[in-house]
Amino acid sequence: MCGSDRPRRERGSGRIAVLSALAAFLVFAIAAASAAACGPPVARQTVPGTPAIPAATFAPGWAMAGALRTFTGQDLFNQIDGGAELFLEFGFANLRLQAYARDKAELTLGVYEMESAASALGVYLMKMGRETPFPEIAARNSGEEAQITIVKGRYFVQVDNLGDVPASKAEAAALANAFLAGVAAEDGPTPLDALPAEGKVPGSERLIRGPYGLQPYFTFGEGDILQLRGKIFGALANYRRPDGAAFYRLIVPYPDAAASAAALAHLKANLDAYIKVTADRPDGFDFIDFQSKKGSVARSGAVLDIRFNVGD
Repeated sequence: MCGSDRPRRERGSGRIAVLSALAAFLVFAIAAASAAACGPPVARQTVPGTPAIPAATFAPGWAMAGALRTFTGQDLFNQIDGGAELFLEFGFANLRLQAYARDKAELTLGVYEMESAASALGVYLMKMGRETPFPEIAARNSGEEAQITIVKGRYFVQVDNLGDVPASKAEAAALANAFLAGVAAEDGPTPLDALPAEGKVPGSERLIRGPYGLQPYFTFGEGDILQLRGKIFGALANYRRPDGAAFYRLIVPYPDAAASAAALAHLKANLDAYIKVTADRPDGFDFIDFQSKKGSVARSGAVLDIRFNVGD
Protein backbone atom coordinates (compact mmCIF):
# COMPACT_ATOMS: atom_id res chain seq x y z
CA MET A 1 0.00 0.00 0.00
CA CYS A 2 1.36 3.41 -1.02
CA GLY A 3 0.87 6.24 1.44
CA SER A 4 2.40 8.31 4.21
CA ASP A 5 1.19 7.07 7.60
CA ARG A 6 2.64 9.38 10.22
CA PRO A 7 2.99 7.78 13.69
CA ARG A 8 1.56 9.62 16.61
CA ARG A 9 4.15 10.14 19.35
CA GLU A 10 2.79 9.57 22.81
CA ARG A 11 4.20 11.07 25.96
CA GLY A 12 5.23 8.74 28.69
CA SER A 13 8.05 7.82 30.94
CA GLY A 14 10.45 4.97 31.47
CA ARG A 15 9.83 1.82 29.47
CA ILE A 16 6.55 3.03 27.95
CA ALA A 17 8.30 6.02 26.36
CA VAL A 18 11.06 3.82 24.97
CA LEU A 19 8.61 1.34 23.46
CA SER A 20 6.51 4.13 21.97
CA ALA A 21 9.53 5.74 20.35
CA LEU A 22 10.66 2.39 18.92
CA ALA A 23 7.20 1.71 17.52
CA ALA A 24 7.05 5.13 15.95
CA PHE A 25 10.41 4.60 14.30
CA LEU A 26 9.37 1.24 12.85
CA VAL A 27 6.10 2.61 11.44
CA PHE A 28 7.91 5.56 9.86
CA ALA A 29 10.55 3.28 8.30
CA ILE A 30 7.91 0.95 6.86
CA ALA A 31 5.95 3.88 5.42
CA ALA A 32 9.05 5.39 3.85
CA ALA A 33 10.07 2.08 2.26
CA SER A 34 6.55 1.57 0.93
CA ALA A 35 6.47 5.04 -0.61
CA ALA A 36 9.83 4.50 -2.29
CA ALA A 37 8.68 1.22 -3.80
CA CYS A 38 5.38 2.61 -5.12
CA GLY A 39 6.60 5.23 -7.55
CA PRO A 40 8.56 8.45 -8.01
CA PRO A 41 9.75 10.36 -4.93
CA VAL A 42 7.53 12.96 -3.37
CA ALA A 43 8.52 16.63 -3.48
CA ARG A 44 11.43 17.49 -1.21
CA GLN A 45 10.96 20.05 1.51
CA THR A 46 13.47 21.53 3.94
CA VAL A 47 11.55 23.02 6.87
CA PRO A 48 7.81 23.45 7.50
CA GLY A 49 6.45 26.38 5.52
CA THR A 50 9.21 26.28 2.91
CA PRO A 51 7.96 25.64 -0.65
CA ALA A 52 8.91 22.16 -1.76
CA ILE A 53 11.43 21.33 -4.46
CA PRO A 54 9.39 19.49 -7.11
CA ALA A 55 9.69 15.79 -7.77
CA ALA A 56 10.61 14.68 -11.28
CA THR A 57 6.94 14.25 -12.20
CA PHE A 58 6.67 17.79 -13.63
CA ALA A 59 6.99 16.28 -17.15
CA PRO A 60 7.16 12.70 -18.51
CA GLY A 61 10.52 10.95 -18.66
CA TRP A 62 12.44 13.12 -16.23
CA ALA A 63 14.42 11.96 -13.19
CA MET A 64 16.27 13.74 -10.43
CA ALA A 65 19.99 13.96 -11.19
CA GLY A 66 21.98 14.02 -7.98
CA ALA A 67 21.09 15.16 -4.50
CA LEU A 68 19.56 18.45 -3.51
CA ARG A 69 22.31 20.96 -2.69
CA THR A 70 21.77 23.76 -0.19
CA PHE A 71 23.85 26.90 0.45
CA THR A 72 23.35 29.36 3.30
CA GLY A 73 25.01 32.66 4.17
CA GLN A 74 28.61 32.99 3.05
CA ASP A 75 28.47 29.47 1.55
CA LEU A 76 26.95 31.14 -1.50
CA PHE A 77 30.49 32.10 -2.60
CA ASN A 78 31.11 28.37 -3.17
CA GLN A 79 28.39 28.33 -5.83
CA ILE A 80 28.48 31.80 -7.39
CA ASP A 81 31.86 33.08 -8.50
CA GLY A 82 31.86 36.88 -8.34
CA GLY A 83 28.11 37.38 -7.92
CA ALA A 84 27.34 36.39 -4.34
CA GLU A 85 27.91 39.92 -3.01
CA LEU A 86 24.77 41.26 -4.66
CA PHE A 87 22.57 38.53 -3.19
CA LEU A 88 24.05 39.02 0.27
CA GLU A 89 23.55 42.79 0.01
CA PHE A 90 19.87 42.34 -0.78
CA GLY A 91 19.34 39.90 2.08
CA PHE A 92 20.12 36.31 1.09
CA ALA A 93 18.79 33.46 3.26
CA ASN A 94 19.52 30.26 1.35
CA LEU A 95 19.86 28.65 -2.08
CA ARG A 96 18.56 25.22 -3.03
CA LEU A 97 19.76 23.59 -6.26
CA GLN A 98 18.24 20.50 -7.84
CA ALA A 99 19.18 19.04 -11.22
CA TYR A 100 16.88 16.94 -13.40
CA ALA A 101 17.78 14.82 -16.45
CA ARG A 102 16.06 13.18 -19.40
CA ASP A 103 18.45 11.47 -21.83
CA LYS A 104 20.87 14.27 -22.84
CA ALA A 105 18.61 17.07 -21.65
CA GLU A 106 19.19 18.68 -18.27
CA LEU A 107 17.32 21.28 -16.25
CA THR A 108 18.56 22.84 -13.02
CA LEU A 109 16.23 24.58 -10.61
CA GLY A 110 17.86 27.24 -8.42
CA VAL A 111 15.68 28.62 -5.63
CA TYR A 112 17.04 31.67 -3.80
CA GLU A 113 15.12 32.48 -0.66
CA MET A 114 15.54 36.14 0.27
CA GLU A 115 14.64 37.92 3.48
CA SER A 116 11.66 39.74 1.92
CA ALA A 117 9.67 40.13 -1.28
CA ALA A 118 11.44 43.46 -1.89
CA SER A 119 14.82 41.68 -1.63
CA ALA A 120 13.79 39.07 -4.19
CA LEU A 121 12.43 41.77 -6.50
CA GLY A 122 15.70 43.69 -6.20
CA VAL A 123 17.73 40.69 -7.33
CA TYR A 124 15.31 39.90 -10.14
CA LEU A 125 15.44 43.42 -11.55
CA MET A 126 19.23 43.27 -11.57
CA LYS A 127 19.31 39.85 -13.24
CA MET A 128 16.43 39.94 -15.72
CA GLY A 129 18.18 41.81 -18.54
CA ARG A 130 15.70 43.05 -21.10
CA GLU A 131 12.51 41.59 -19.68
CA THR A 132 11.09 39.04 -22.11
CA PRO A 133 8.45 37.03 -20.24
CA PHE A 134 7.26 33.52 -20.97
CA PRO A 135 3.44 33.74 -20.67
CA GLU A 136 3.31 30.05 -19.69
CA ILE A 137 4.96 30.77 -16.33
CA ALA A 138 2.68 31.73 -13.45
CA ALA A 139 4.77 34.60 -12.05
CA ARG A 140 6.79 37.58 -13.23
CA ASN A 141 9.66 36.26 -15.33
CA SER A 142 12.13 36.92 -18.09
CA GLY A 143 13.40 34.09 -20.23
CA GLU A 144 15.42 32.78 -23.11
CA GLU A 145 16.21 29.22 -24.16
CA ALA A 146 19.17 28.77 -21.80
CA GLN A 147 17.77 30.40 -18.66
CA ILE A 148 14.55 31.70 -17.12
CA THR A 149 14.61 34.13 -14.18
CA ILE A 150 11.51 34.41 -12.02
CA VAL A 151 10.32 36.29 -8.94
CA LYS A 152 7.41 35.43 -6.69
CA GLY A 153 7.05 36.46 -3.07
CA ARG A 154 10.42 36.26 -1.36
CA TYR A 155 11.84 33.81 -3.91
CA PHE A 156 14.11 34.53 -6.84
CA VAL A 157 14.15 31.48 -9.08
CA GLN A 158 16.30 30.39 -12.02
CA VAL A 159 15.70 27.48 -14.37
CA ASP A 160 18.87 26.67 -16.34
CA ASN A 161 18.50 24.67 -19.56
CA LEU A 162 22.09 23.66 -20.29
CA GLY A 163 21.99 20.02 -21.39
CA ASP A 164 23.66 18.72 -24.54
CA VAL A 165 20.15 18.61 -26.00
CA PRO A 166 17.97 21.52 -24.81
CA ALA A 167 14.77 20.70 -22.97
CA SER A 168 11.65 22.16 -24.51
CA LYS A 169 10.30 25.51 -23.43
CA ALA A 170 7.19 23.72 -22.17
CA GLU A 171 9.27 21.40 -19.95
CA ALA A 172 11.28 24.29 -18.46
CA ALA A 173 8.04 26.17 -17.77
CA ALA A 174 6.48 23.07 -16.21
CA LEU A 175 9.39 22.73 -13.78
CA ALA A 176 9.13 26.40 -12.83
CA ASN A 177 5.37 26.18 -12.31
CA ALA A 178 5.70 23.01 -10.22
CA PHE A 179 7.76 25.00 -7.72
CA LEU A 180 5.79 28.24 -7.98
CA ALA A 181 2.54 26.45 -7.10
CA GLY A 182 3.79 26.22 -3.52
CA VAL A 183 4.93 29.85 -3.22
CA ALA A 184 2.63 32.38 -1.65
CA ALA A 185 2.38 35.72 -3.42
CA GLU A 186 3.32 38.75 -1.30
CA ASP A 187 1.50 41.54 -3.06
CA GLY A 188 1.51 45.09 -1.79
CA PRO A 189 3.54 48.29 -1.93
CA THR A 190 7.19 48.02 -2.93
CA PRO A 191 10.09 50.50 -2.61
CA LEU A 192 9.57 51.25 -6.32
CA ASP A 193 6.41 53.14 -5.37
CA ALA A 194 8.66 55.99 -4.18
CA LEU A 195 9.61 56.78 -7.79
CA PRO A 196 7.66 59.65 -9.37
CA ALA A 197 5.69 58.52 -12.41
CA GLU A 198 6.19 61.59 -14.60
CA GLY A 199 8.99 61.06 -17.11
CA LYS A 200 9.91 57.57 -15.84
CA VAL A 201 11.01 55.15 -18.56
CA PRO A 202 9.00 51.92 -18.13
CA GLY A 203 11.12 48.85 -17.44
CA SER A 204 14.12 50.84 -16.17
CA GLU A 205 13.20 50.53 -12.49
CA ARG A 206 15.79 49.03 -10.15
CA LEU A 207 16.27 48.67 -6.40
CA ILE A 208 19.48 49.63 -4.61
CA ARG A 209 20.53 48.41 -1.17
CA GLY A 210 24.24 49.09 -1.12
CA PRO A 211 27.38 49.63 -3.18
CA TYR A 212 27.14 46.46 -5.29
CA GLY A 213 23.74 47.47 -6.61
CA LEU A 214 24.72 51.11 -7.14
CA GLN A 215 28.09 50.57 -8.85
CA PRO A 216 26.71 49.58 -12.29
CA TYR A 217 24.99 52.97 -12.48
CA PHE A 218 27.18 55.47 -10.65
CA THR A 219 30.03 55.68 -8.13
CA PHE A 220 29.82 58.50 -5.63
CA GLY A 221 32.58 57.17 -3.41
CA GLU A 222 34.03 54.15 -1.66
CA GLY A 223 31.99 51.67 0.34
CA ASP A 224 28.46 52.26 1.52
CA ILE A 225 28.53 55.90 0.47
CA LEU A 226 24.76 56.39 0.93
CA GLN A 227 24.72 54.60 4.30
CA LEU A 228 22.06 52.12 3.26
CA ARG A 229 23.65 49.57 5.62
CA GLY A 230 22.04 46.65 3.80
CA LYS A 231 18.68 47.65 5.33
CA ILE A 232 17.39 50.67 3.39
CA PHE A 233 16.09 50.35 -0.15
CA GLY A 234 16.66 53.06 -2.71
CA ALA A 235 14.57 53.10 -5.90
CA LEU A 236 16.28 53.96 -9.19
CA ALA A 237 14.96 54.56 -12.70
CA ASN A 238 15.81 56.26 -15.95
CA TYR A 239 13.88 59.46 -16.69
CA ARG A 240 13.33 61.64 -19.75
CA ARG A 241 12.54 65.32 -19.79
CA PRO A 242 10.07 66.77 -22.32
CA ASP A 243 13.03 67.93 -24.42
CA GLY A 244 14.25 64.32 -24.65
CA ALA A 245 17.23 64.62 -22.30
CA ALA A 246 17.73 61.50 -20.15
CA PHE A 247 19.01 61.10 -16.62
CA TYR A 248 18.88 58.72 -13.67
CA ARG A 249 16.90 59.46 -10.55
CA LEU A 250 17.46 57.67 -7.24
CA ILE A 251 14.99 58.13 -4.37
CA VAL A 252 16.16 56.96 -0.94
CA PRO A 253 13.65 57.12 1.95
CA TYR A 254 15.53 56.89 5.27
CA PRO A 255 13.84 56.00 8.57
CA ASP A 256 13.78 59.65 9.69
CA ALA A 257 15.15 63.10 8.96
CA ALA A 258 18.15 62.58 11.24
CA ALA A 259 19.23 59.53 9.24
CA SER A 260 18.87 61.33 5.89
CA ALA A 261 20.85 64.31 7.23
CA ALA A 262 23.62 61.99 8.42
CA ALA A 263 23.69 60.24 5.04
CA LEU A 264 23.91 63.58 3.20
CA ALA A 265 26.79 64.73 5.43
CA HIS A 266 28.61 61.43 4.86
CA LEU A 267 28.10 61.69 1.11
CA LYS A 268 29.48 65.24 0.98
CA ALA A 269 32.51 64.31 3.06
CA ASN A 270 33.43 61.21 1.04
CA LEU A 271 32.75 62.08 -2.59
CA ASP A 272 35.11 60.63 -5.18
CA ALA A 273 37.77 63.06 -6.33
CA TYR A 274 36.44 63.11 -9.91
CA ILE A 275 33.13 64.64 -8.77
CA LYS A 276 33.26 68.42 -8.71
CA VAL A 277 30.73 70.20 -6.50
CA THR A 278 29.37 73.24 -8.35
CA ALA A 279 26.87 74.48 -5.77
CA ASP A 280 26.61 73.61 -2.09
CA ARG A 281 23.49 73.98 0.04
CA PRO A 282 22.54 72.86 3.57
CA ASP A 283 19.99 70.48 2.07
CA GLY A 284 22.11 69.19 -0.84
CA PHE A 285 24.49 70.12 -3.63
CA ASP A 286 24.97 70.17 -7.41
CA PHE A 287 27.90 68.47 -9.13
CA ILE A 288 29.62 67.58 -12.41
CA ASP A 289 31.16 64.16 -12.96
CA PHE A 290 34.25 63.18 -14.96
CA GLN A 291 32.18 63.02 -18.18
CA SER A 292 31.03 66.60 -17.59
CA LYS A 293 27.50 65.37 -16.90
CA LYS A 294 25.52 67.15 -14.25
CA GLY A 295 23.84 65.88 -11.14
CA SER A 296 22.23 66.98 -7.91
CA VAL A 297 21.42 65.76 -4.43
CA ALA A 298 18.46 67.22 -2.54
CA ARG A 299 17.21 66.32 0.94
CA SER A 300 13.60 66.82 1.99
CA GLY A 301 12.70 65.45 5.39
CA ALA A 302 13.72 61.79 5.48
CA VAL A 303 14.26 61.49 1.71
CA LEU A 304 17.29 61.99 -0.53
CA ASP A 305 16.45 62.75 -4.18
CA ILE A 306 19.54 62.13 -6.30
CA ARG A 307 19.88 62.83 -10.03
CA PHE A 308 22.93 61.95 -12.13
CA ASN A 309 24.05 61.58 -15.74
CA VAL A 310 22.01 64.64 -16.58
CA GLY A 311 22.85 65.80 -20.09
CA ASP A 312 22.39 69.31 -21.47
